Amino acid sequence: MTEAAITSSSSPRFSIVSAVYNVEPYLGDFIASIEAQRIPAGDLEVIAVDDGSTDGSLDVLRAWAGRSRHQVHVYTKPNGGQGSARNLGLQHATGEWVTFTDPDDMLDPGYFPAAGRFADTHPDVPVLSARPKILWEATGTTTDAHPRKWQYVTSRVADLDEEPSVFLGLTPGSLFRSDRIRALELTFDTRIRPNFEDAHFAVRYLLAEGRPRVGLVRDMVYVYRKRADGSSTLQGSMRHPGRYGPVLEHGYLDALERARRPGGGVAPWVQQLIVYELSWYLGADEQVPSTIEIPQDGEARFHELWSTVVGRLDPGVVAQNRSRKPKALWLDILAHGYRDGRWHGIPAVDKVDHATGQQRVRYRFTGTQPTERFELAGRAIEPAYAKTRTHRVFGLPVIHERILWLEAGGPLDGWLDDRRRAIDRSKPLPTPAGRRRRSRLLTRLQPARVRLELVRRARGAASRGRYWLLRRLSQLPWYRGQFEGAWVLMDRANNADDNAERLFEHIRANRPDINAWFTIASDATDWRRLRATYGSRVVAWGSLRWRMLMLNCAWLVSSHADRGIVAPRAVVRTEPKRPWKYAFLQHGVIKDDLSPWLNRRDIDMFVVSTAAELESVAGDGSGYVVTHKETRLTGLPRFDRLLTVARSTRPEDRRLLIVAPTWRQGLTGEIDRDTQRRDVDAGYWTSTYHTSWLGLLSSPAIADAVRSRGWTLAFMPHPNMRPILEQMTLPAHVQALSFEGVDVQALYGQCALLVTDYSSVAFNIAYIDRPLVYFQFDREEIERGAHLGKKGYFDYERDGFGPVAETLEAAEVAIVEAIERGPRAAPAYQRRITTTFPTRDGGACARVVEAIEEMSRPWSRSTDRPISSAGNR
Repeated sequence: MTEAAITSSSSPRFSIVSAVYNVEPYLGDFIASIEAQRIPAGDLEVIAVDDGSTDGSLDVLRAWAGRSRHQVHVYTKPNGGQGSARNLGLQHATGEWVTFTDPDDMLDPGYFPAAGRFADTHPDVPVLSARPKILWEATGTTTDAHPRKWQYVTSRVADLDEEPSVFLGLTPGSLFRSDRIRALELTFDTRIRPNFEDAHFAVRYLLAEGRPRVGLVRDMVYVYRKRADGSSTLQGSMRHPGRYGPVLEHGYLDALERARRPGGGVAPWVQQLIVYELSWYLGADEQVPSTIEIPQDGEARFHELWSTVVGRLDPGVVAQNRSRKPKALWLDILAHGYRDGRWHGIPAVDKVDHATGQQRVRYRFTGTQPTERFELAGRAIEPAYAKTRTHRVFGLPVIHERILWLEAGGPLDGWLDDRRRAIDRSKPLPTPAGRRRRSRLLTRLQPARVRLELVRRARGAASRGRYWLLRRLSQLPWYRGQFEGAWVLMDRANNADDNAERLFEHIRANRPDINAWFTIASDATDWRRLRATYGSRVVAWGSLRWRMLMLNCAWLVSSHADRGIVAPRAVVRTEPKRPWKYAFLQHGVIKDDLSPWLNRRDIDMFVVSTAAELESVAGDGSGYVVTHKETRLTGLPRFDRLLTVARSTRPEDRRLLIVAPTWRQGLTGEIDRDTQRRDVDAGYWTSTYHTSWLGLLSSPAIADAVRSRGWTLAFMPHPNMRPILEQMTLPAHVQALSFEGVDVQALYGQCALLVTDYSSVAFNIAYIDRPLVYFQFDREEIERGAHLGKKGYFDYERDGFGPVAETLEAAEVAIVEAIERGPRAAPAYQRRITTTFPTRDGGACARVVEAIEEMSRPWSRSTDRPISSAGNR
């Protein structure tokens, strides 16, 4: 310690109690931020409690204690959790104010000076709360992106009884009065792990106050670290079993019980805090894949506790929650989903199809469905399409939603259960008053912030000017004449040879009257081939000409639904209201529940290939927002050519054993929205995925069986995993294949046997009556939602087109048996193939074209058909 720290005899004003566990890489930033505090050395003490770290954290802390200008005291204990470490630290804290800074986070240099000034100005305030910022470790940037940032527009004291949505509840970014903690004999409840022990502490602290007030201090900035590897306690908390038992029971329920008032109600600010906490569960359940990991032996108890917690909430209080801009669906679930009796929300028009003259009305309900009646301009109308969608929470049905397509073109009135319900037709927009408030706030900011704000506004104005010019340019006769009403087809930005190319090929050969264009990046492998065939009808994805095309087109037709394809930033920044309709051709046949992912895309036409797939997407009870209006049973466009290629390939030319696994969400990086490419995660090379597939490719038994047949063993990873081919050392007898720059359907035609895991490539191979084997070494994880979707209607044992193996040994046996049988499916699996694909007529492309044209014309009941050649209604 420095001389000042050693000789200081008075108690410090501030104490930091920090629970430290295996954070050695982050302690340098944490320590630097403490040392940078602009306060005298005697005003701050640090109580660092090492909670049984197994890395070098304790050594770093001890070295710091020996050199710091502040009073740094280091304690160590066996691992017992954050709460127990903080409790030990509290016993040694002597400051007037105490806080619980996490050792992987940082404090702004003005943190304690701002706290001191505010405390001097407001001597009776019991809690000081810091403005949170987020350090994104992956990019090294710090942003003002915390969901609670709205509370800190100015420094002030908030009365939680008057502003119940304000309270943050997190102790790392809050300061508490030590004398009140001691008087209350308050400690952290060590049963509450891995989170909420801090908010539970803060709730008990404030409930003891006559008035629950919090000082919101704008200049007291706390920087939360979002680790790049997601390894922090909070980031990984959904994997902790405590999230599904003790946190609900000893945390949420206990807080609600303590906040119960004599009249029977629960303090609204505590309810709002619990709603905020529960919203993170609902958000995690919607993730693709879901990050909810309920322990199997605690599933029943979790659902019981969850229902009890939600049942303690007042629907009126829930409806007023504004803590993190929660989704309206989440609020309806928490307010009504776990209560007995019937309820329904207000019907709302959320989409208008101007081409067909229809509008979509949606509302949610619980219990039995209300009776419905609608009038358009005083005339009774019936829905052209209707569906009841089921919202599942943690796998259980909780709330339902009606989705109805009605005629548009006049005032719409609705009655539910014979009660007239006003139909909401508007979405909240920024108001002039809101802009005036911002302008008044700007005048109160410091000069440096004024300059930054003016620079930001100038850049925004320049961007808006550029986008305005692009919009005007797109309306010039040259571009309008070429592109107005066009159909734009694409597969991926970096490769073709999928459903969009096959459909484009059909249109150019059979429907030259359709103004169809194809787009792909000019550096893609398929670019030259397509340009050589179709000339200027192929437009470089991302180019100025492509922007002009997109701003004038009527349809975007793609086999993929990545956000960068459906709503490319280069265009939607120019025209936020997407000018085209989007037809999703699909990359394969859906067998899992992909609704959490696909519902985020605004899909106007959804192609399916089997009756079971149609029902799973458009039928009642499914999780998809699309109905039979948007969904068409046409078959995949590439099936037409696949059938032709397969039938023209002689049996003796079917000599490829293709190993084609799908990708894994956890082994790749985020997709680059501009290039549509992914990188493979560094952890791939030690993953079970890699060792399992390499083990299969290296199998001597499979190699011998392939050799005896005169076949070739080929490895063809999913396009998202393509980078592994550049680094992977394959056995000498294995041929590497890529989806880029090759005729994939020709490869399928030569396929004698497919080995896959969950890839929809299996449907392609089954479509042409070829055998396959499923190798599913991680099936349990996948069925829990570890990849993109949740388990859907398709059961591999019941519906699959080949045997299912979950171990390498079982896969070897199944593959060798299939090789010995030759390039034909076993009779039992052939019957499944025939049932799944009863019609294989080469007419999928024509049906897709007919469906798009149908959806481009005005709808009328007199011409509507319950079943059309383009699909089902």
